[in-house]
Amino acid sequence: MIGESLNLEIWNRLIQDKSLDGLSLPSKDGRLDLNGLDLPDPLVIRRFEFKGRPVSEIEPGVVIRGAKWQNLDFSGSRLRGMRLFGCDIENCRFDDCRLEGLRMWSMSIRDTSFKGADLRNSALGGVQDGTRNVFVGIDFTDADMRGTVYKAAAFDRCLFRNSRLVKIDFQTSTFTNCRFEGELNDVLFYRRGFRGETFPANEMLNVDFTGATLHDVGFRGLVLDRVQFPSDDEHVVIKDFASALDRMTETFTHLGDATAKKLIAFVRMHRKWAVPNQVQGVVNITDLREVVGEEGVARFLAAIPH
Repeated sequence: MIGESLNLEIWNRLIQDKSLDGLSLPSKDGRLDLNGLDLPDPLVIRRFEFKGRPVSEIEPGVVIRGAKWQNLDFSGSRLRGMRLFGCDIENCRFDDCRLEGLRMWSMSIRDTSFKGADLRNSALGGVQDGTRNVFVGIDFTDADMRGTVYKAAAFDRCLFRNSRLVKIDFQTSTFTNCRFEGELNDVLFYRRGFRGETFPANEMLNVDFTGATLHDVGFRGLVLDRVQFPSDDEHVVIKDFASALDRMTETFTHLGDATAKKLIAFVRMHRKWAVPNQVQGVVNITDLREVVGEEGVARFLAAIPH
């Protein structure tokens, strides 16, 4: 366990981007072992309501600018409310860390693990002076990413396994060579998000969802030609997505009953964001059933063009 005086000295050096040499810290798997490092919780300045919701205005626990952290193991540390600007993080571990409320801008994070980390309500997609955060070779296995916020970020070779992706809007974040496993619930992927014209478009290159369950997951303005979707009873993958949805709408329009009207509404919701050259799309059968019922599911599956 890191004592109070050592804890303070470590933070002084980390903030000032100074070496941790001479502190007699143990090593673990080639990294300095900072297990149990403690950052005081952010100070709550005031509490108020905004549009009926409780809001806390806080003073961040620590602000770090331009630091270069390499080969550090923060596993099990309390690091709530950190503010990081223009830092480089490489070959580090934040496994099982408490990182709620983390804020990042203009960051480069490479070959680093956040396994089991609590990242709730963190801003991982912050942008400063037009520069987005870059995540390369990151393991988010079992991380709690609920409520994380994005304007734009780059994710390359990242693993999202059981990462509690719930109510996430990735905006103009790009994904390349990434894998998603476990449940995604109410998640949005865009080619370009709101006011995202100045950032690279998200082409979703070599993104693997085969081990995922996609509930209310939206793909907006994306061709999806290099994406792998689940192949199971929970999902149906539809080729030539926009054209197929148009033909299905025509089929249901001719029927005219209540179930057909529900199917038309469901199809139009997906068609709104489909692009003409979209290679494929995916529909979750459970989501469909909740809207149109069992009979509607049967009609939908029968109407898919082959």
